Amino acid sequence: MRIYTLIVLLLVMGACKKGFDGERSAQSAPETFMAVDTIYRTGENRLTTLVDANWWGNSVGGIIVGYEISVDNMASWQFTKRQDSSFLLKIPPGNDSADIVIYVRAIDQLGQKDPSPASTLYPIKNSKPSVKFVFSQSLGGIPSQNPTIVFPVLKYSLFGDDPDGTDDLKQFELFLNDTNATPFALPANTSSFILQSTSPQAASSSCKVFINGSNNALSTNVDGLLHNASNIIYVRAVDKALSKSAFVATPSIWVKKVSSDILLINAYSSNKVFAQNYYTNNLKNIGITVFDTLQATEIDNSNFTQLQPDYQTQSKTFALFKKILWFGDDASFSFSLGQRTTSDFFNGGGKFFMSVAINSSFDPLSNFLDWTPIRTLVNPPAGSVFRVNTNALVNPVNAGWPTIKSTAIIPSARPFEIQVNTPSIGYDSLYSGGIIESKSGQSPTPWTGQSAVLAKRFTTSDSKTNFIISSIPLERFNGNSNADSLFQKIFKQELGF
Repeated sequence: MRIYTLIVLLLVMGACKKGFDGERSAQSAPETFMAVDTIYRTGENRLTTLVDANWWGNSVGGIIVGYEISVDNMASWQFTKRQDSSFLLKIPPGNDSADIVIYVRAIDQLGQKDPSPASTLYPIKNSKPSVKFVFSQSLGGIPSQNPTIVFPVLKYSLFGDDPDGTDDLKQFELFLNDTNATPFALPANTSSFILQSTSPQAASSSCKVFINGSNNALSTNVDGLLHNASNIIYVRAVDKALSKSAFVATPSIWVKKVSSDILLINAYSSNKVFAQNYYTNNLKNIGITVFDTLQATEIDNSNFTQLQPDYQTQSKTFALFKKILWFGDDASFSFSLGQRTTSDFFNGGGKFFMSVAINSSFDPLSNFLDWTPIRTLVNPPAGSVFRVNTNALVNPVNAGWPTIKSTAIIPSARPFEIQVNTPSIGYDSLYSGGIIESKSGQSPTPWTGQSAVLAKRFTTSDSKTNFIISSIPLERFNGNSNADSLFQKIFKQELGF
């Protein structure tokens, strides 16, 4: 009986194991599905290269953990957990259409991949790219800055687009004056470019090219810029299928050759001719007969005609020169522009003179002054104003300099305090006095406080002056007919013009 019972037990156990073995089966590979396998489009009805795709997977007894996508005929695969996406398909260069298959294969938790991926064929056509120049606009009464006359530094902004997606842009092609010339390639991410002449004193020149605000030029130069002549810049867009947009062109721009190392900047809004004649005539009287000029405040149709579109380009323009003589009647305009555009000029060893009439509304604590020899402007006592009367004398601080006399009333004169010396930079007053304090209902009285109106900055290592500032309009201070002597001191002896 015991033997019989043991035999039955073994038979039962054997039957159970066999039954378990029969139920254990391998998990099959997943299946992948797409909405359609072929999209029928021909001719102009073909899709653009930017297409959408949807897919899903199924695993009997398993879990789908992701998908692999191929758009290059299964040569390579990219993993994703998404079940939809947009694809920018590539048309072979030189072709305008193609039939591209997108393959998808599901992957389960065991790492098994669908051995027969799902696919959809997309008939696509290339769309031509486009490009346009973007110009400054007048806003809120502030003029735009699209110069029509420049020294050989030019700045332009552009916008490229492609119906197939901006990722389909390959590059832009740049031409100076001649669209039959060899194109200069600008990267597809270019939104602006600066052209800077390599030979600004020649009749024509190649240009360094800076893109997107960088101060590092591209590795090659573009040829064809003409000096003392009109220039037109052409650009077209090229996509990855090598399709090209139509040309777009800038308005004609006159590019002036740099004829000297001296630049006169006329920043007057009124009396422009009188002020410029004073400086040019007196420079010629002391033997300085060759110089360039820039009309910083010239406006036509609410647009600055000679002011560059941005500070970086203006800075590169000023850096073409070794000496700058700047005169103006709007302190806020001149000081703010100079502060933002002269660092390259000074870093190159430039010598600078500025005469700017400062009216009573100018903020004496403005940080626009921090780059000048002026530390702060002197405020008149409450209820008073500073002025200079006709025939007022302004006296030199040092012997050998001429006393100068006003030829007109200066209704708002601003004396100043000079900057504090540092170990490497020093400051000195050059002229003071001539200022009266005027208060309503009272007789004017001479101002006895700080009254510096001209000062200089110099390097302590060699005592060489690199900046002279005047807060009075010098063209109104030739009552003693000694402008020649003053110019000799300022421009010859101090600044080495």
